[in-house]
Amino acid sequence: MDVGNTIYARGFFTKALYMRGVSSSEVEKRLGYRQGRLAGGWTLLFMLSKPFPGEFQFRGYSQTSGGVSMGHLANPKDPRNSEQKLIDDGFDMKSLKGRIINETFKTTGAERLAKVIPKNGEFGDADYPPGSGIPQWTLTKEKAFKVAAIIMPGEKYMGNYE
Repeated sequence: MDVGNTIYARGFFTKALYMRGVSSSEVEKRLGYRQGRLAGGWTLLFMLSKPFPGEFQFRGYSQTSGGVSMGHLANPKDPRNSEQKLIDDGFDMKSLKGRIINETFKTTGAERLAKVIPKNGEFGDADYPPGSGIPQWTLTKEKAFKVAAIIMPGEKYMGNYE
C-alpha cells in the first residue's frame, strides 16, 4: 500500500479525528486493540464515499468490543450485538441508518470516516479488549478507501483530513 492509492476494505471503521496527534498506544486504547498491536506501525484509510444502509452495521462505542457489552462476538446475529439489540427493540433500521448517513457520516474534514489497518495483520478475538469509547461501525461490504497515511513505529498521524 502506498499513500494516495485506493484500496477496498470491509470491517470496523470510525472517524479520522480520533487518530490524529496521538501515539499508537493511544490509538490502540481508543479502538480497543490489545497493547502493542500497532507497535509495528499502522495504515490510516479514509473512506471515499458514504456507505448505503445495507453496507454497514451499528457497533456502538469501542468500550463495548464488537458492539457488545460482554466482549467481541464472531456471530453478528448474537442478541448481545448492538445492531441486533436495536432490531429487537423495534427500531426502524432503514430510517435510523438513513439519519446516521445524512447527519453523522462525512467523507471530508476531521469527522470523515476512517479505518486503521495494523501492519502486524489481523489477530484473534482476544486482541480486542474494551476501548476508550469512540463510535464504531462495521462495513459488511467492501468499500473504496484512500490510503491517507502510513504511520511508522513511534510516529503519530499529524496529517490533514484530505
